[in-house]
Amino acid sequence: MDRSDKLLSVLSPAAPFHKNAKKISAVFKETKSVYRDLNQIVFELENYSGKNMYAKKISGFLKNRIAGDLIGAYTHSSVAISEEVAYSDFDGFVIVKDETLLNDTRLEKVALILKQSEKIMNEMDPLQHHGWFILTESDLKNFPEYYFPNELIRYAKCLFGENKIAIQISKEGFKEQFNKSFNNMARGILNKLDSKSFLKNYYNFKNLLSEFMLLPAFYIQARTGFGIFKKFSFEKVKNELREKYTVMDEISSVRSNWNYDPPLFYRSLKNNSTLFSRMIPSKYFSGDIPASVKNKFDDAFIQKMKNFVGDLKLQLSNEPPAN
Repeated sequence: MDRSDKLLSVLSPAAPFHKNAKKISAVFKETKSVYRDLNQIVFELENYSGKNMYAKKISGFLKNRIAGDLIGAYTHSSVAISEEVAYSDFDGFVIVKDETLLNDTRLEKVALILKQSEKIMNEMDPLQHHGWFILTESDLKNFPEYYFPNELIRYAKCLFGENKIAIQISKEGFKEQFNKSFNNMARGILNKLDSKSFLKNYYNFKNLLSEFMLLPAFYIQARTGFGIFKKFSFEKVKNELREKYTVMDEISSVRSNWNYDPPLFYRSLKNNSTLFSRMIPSKYFSGDIPASVKNKFDDAFIQKMKNFVGDLKLQLSNEPPAN
């Protein structure tokens, strides 16, 4: 959403979707896919059978409202493989039918319902900093690997809809796009470390930690041109950097010992959609980081984090350029 959309959403959560649905539908009608040399990959996903109450609640919420507009809804990452910890948030993607995108009324409804379902994500993790990944039926015919690596699908679980997902993906890889993503991520992290803005509140703090822990996956993807499941990226980078990797272990320890209790006012802002709550930037009320945690992130440790980013950038610069 642009700035005007955000202002509209303060007055009415549905307004930005009503404003943009016709535009998106019109653009989609005119979009012509360019098919290159592609490989087919077929995934047979199991239904979600885990115990996560929020995954089940989200599944029911969407299924009862927009099941006919989607190929399916899926969860991936820690929830899908039942490895949630206190730090975990909800990761999910939906595949929107092309016929839905061609109908602006249906598209507007889908967008609004998906946005409303983020309230359940916030019940699981009040510091949730992203919503759904959105794929279209047409995307499967020329898969945007750089946007949503297919390895995330491999380890996903189906909340409802089609269990079989067949994608057509470029044989060439996506080195250029993944390099751009890595460099943007690295630049953003270094800016936050320089400004120390991540120490101002819990929302900023978790956002920085989550981005930092994505760096190994982004690095591997930039180096190879192909996606990787985040869990498997850590060991690969550890084997490359050896003793320079220790800062990532220390960050992982913060994640493992996560103990966040959101302030009552912050939780109220996240759980209620009123004109008042929408006018307030809720992250500023997410709470102060305890001194016991904050003190760890002194200048010396921040420098170690910067050095880690620099080491990955150096490793990547030594890679031969993409063809």
